[in-house]
Amino acid sequence: MRLNLLETALMNNPLRAVLQRRIEAHRLLELGGGLGEGRALEIGCGRGVGVEIILDTFGAASVDAFDLDPRMIARARQRIHDRGGRARLWVGDATALPLPSERYDAVFDFGILHHVEDWRRAILEVRRVLRPGGRFYGEEVYSHIVTHPLWRRLLHHPQKDRFDHDQLSRALSDAGLRVVGSREVRGWFGWIVAERSVNR
Repeated sequence: MRLNLLETALMNNPLRAVLQRRIEAHRLLELGGGLGEGRALEIGCGRGVGVEIILDTFGAASVDAFDLDPRMIARARQRIHDRGGRARLWVGDATALPLPSERYDAVFDFGILHHVEDWRRAILEVRRVLRPGGRFYGEEVYSHIVTHPLWRRLLHHPQKDRFDHDQLSRALSDAGLRVVGSREVRGWFGWIVAERSVNR
């Protein structure tokens, strides 16, 4: 689901980038560690700030990233044009990844799953493209915010079958991803890192 005008403005401003770099990324790094030159995928890359964070903060050797909105991909291409062949971008859908299985050491979600109607299908795709032992790093907004009457009027999110921290943890576990670290804030949003089982 594409962002409406208000959420596009909220997600594409300097304050959001600062929060993403200084708080969200560091919380995920504390919970799950770095990549050690691994290959990463970002779902819903927006204007490309996450791609920079994955390369610079998590130490990925390369990042593949996509977004449902072609305008965001255009912005991301401008942002990361000096990264050479370390980043690849395309327009895509988190529920149908045009990628081979077991390709990535890490998959990153900087607040995208709550925009996806069939978020459980997206999690299955995440698990499919992760290598055994690979990690999912997620920062998410939960149903308490998404379905709140005020935010429901201002922002454009799916309203059916939304998740809280425990429901997201269970869905990851059901898909074969073991939660290795998590933290939530007042049931509004949280961070979670899960690892693909080597045996499943």
